[in-house]
Amino acid sequence: MSTQLPAECFLALASIIYADGRVRDNELQGFRRAAKTYGLDDAAIASIEQQGAEGIELASIELPELSKWQGALTYAFAVWIAKADGIINSEELAQLKELGDLLGLEKLRRDAARSATYDIAALPGGHRPEEYDFEALETALEAKLPGSFRGHTS
Repeated sequence: MSTQLPAECFLALASIIYADGRVRDNELQGFRRAAKTYGLDDAAIASIEQQGAEGIELASIELPELSKWQGALTYAFAVWIAKADGIINSEELAQLKELGDLLGLEKLRRDAARSATYDIAALPGGHRPEEYDFEALETALEAKLPGSFRGHTS
């Protein structure tokens, strides 16, 4: 995959995993697989998981400058992680809103990211984090965000 996401994006995702107080093994498996796919090593992943388990506020995460593509992809992953256990509860919805604000995503990008995530989740095995198709998510997100694509830096 051509997209790289910084560790801080995954720290934000970890805060969403732990937001509802119910962490399922498949959520963590999917999170680890995504983190490795997008450039993190085992030590970084373990550190992020520990910080998430200890509780981290989204507002305390200092995201580096991200392209609009990286922001939309991060948000799509957040939606996917929030719904990995089958339901997005009120705590997770609040976290998603806060993350969208933190990423500076307008409604169009949030809606496109959510829609792309749901499209991929509807594929066979798509609701199972260990089988989630990251490449298909990026392709679906590209289609929903004309003018945005993996190679963009803004």
